[in-house]
Amino acid sequence: MTLEKYEWAVVGGGISGISIAEILCREGYSTILIEKNESLASETSKVFHEWLHSGALYSLVPDNLLTLRYLLGATDDLFEFYGSFSRMNLAPSESGVNLVNTGWFNDENIEFRYKIHKYNPIWMSLVSRSINIINLVSDHDWLRRRAGSQDGFSKLKLNNWFNKLSDQIYCKEKFLRIDSPDITMNSRVLLSDLIETSQKNGLKISSGETVTSIIEEKNDVSLQTSNKMIKAKNIVICAPDFLSKFYNLPLKFGYAPMAIVSNVPEKEKSFVELDYNTRKCINLLKKNNGVGQIGGITLSKKSQIEDYSDYLIEEHKKRNPEIKLLGTYVGIKKELVNKKQKRNYLFHINKSSKKIWSVVLGKFSLAFSMAPEFYRRVYKRNPIKNFKTIEGGENNKLISPTSWEELAKRKK
Repeated sequence: MTLEKYEWAVVGGGISGISIAEILCREGYSTILIEKNESLASETSKVFHEWLHSGALYSLVPDNLLTLRYLLGATDDLFEFYGSFSRMNLAPSESGVNLVNTGWFNDENIEFRYKIHKYNPIWMSLVSRSINIINLVSDHDWLRRRAGSQDGFSKLKLNNWFNKLSDQIYCKEKFLRIDSPDITMNSRVLLSDLIETSQKNGLKISSGETVTSIIEEKNDVSLQTSNKMIKAKNIVICAPDFLSKFYNLPLKFGYAPMAIVSNVPEKEKSFVELDYNTRKCINLLKKNNGVGQIGGITLSKKSQIEDYSDYLIEEHKKRNPEIKLLGTYVGIKKELVNKKQKRNYLFHINKSSKKIWSVVLGKFSLAFSMAPEFYRRVYKRNPIKNFKTIEGGENNKLISPTSWEELAKRKK
């Protein structure tokens, strides 16, 4: 059995592990990325929406805007620490963000559609507040202020609040519609750039390897896999399933039924419908060539999946009768929660011992903050911001295609 030695071993080849490995290799640390599946990004990072969250969606969440601030901070960190990637095509401006050329992100805003409930003052107030916050996010001066430190998000103008109430009262449609600052992403282009740059900087990738034991020793950590022994000075575990098996962390799994459809009308936008009754919240993200990805809420029980999937498809056919179902799958949400929480969208970085760290990401969009913050916690300094990158084709062969891409092939 072979013995390999590294400064860092990263367990888990999803966006969490890939982004941390890239930061470590960027700084010159010898690193191995270990993934139990043959392909990288083949679990949670395979079945997610490819939705870049600005934080706007969470303006309705009663958490004192904490999730929104985290996500705004991730946008700021995207500019700060990933600007060297030429295909990172999001650019800061004095009033919101701009899309430049093609690359990691698509120049199509996701439309928010708030259900009109004229006799529900609580919902009307929440909608007014949400729209005011979204307008602040959309017009944010990214050139001069960090998003998380701006007081404006908690000091909303009363006259704007009344204006949005009036918009709802006089709205003659079922929904009040606004363009949000949220957009869609090309996750495989993004991941390919991170992987290829990491490999240029020395990353070793070991896929199809299951870690069977971790032993912390005096000077390093020993990892036993199905085929080899690895010694590393430090280890970071980025695989929630592995964490829940070997460490007593309160992980919660959620299930998000999704479906892929064809024949989405060209005039239709990517959208999310928001309702006081959260079960009625549904969404559609447009992909290529008339293909759409439809979804809704996250369920707590697997037994609810089948009925809710049928409901989703039925509701979307009411809106676009011409769509044709290509297939369904389930997105898996893995979050670190306490006993009082139903959901926790934020990332968590834990130091289990002197040489062993663990990470639970929460949302893909937060990876751009999580990886730099992980480096800061370990080394007490920021990672470098300007560096050479390698950016190749559409997809690195080591990375699994998304579930929607696999199902979209049925159209052909």
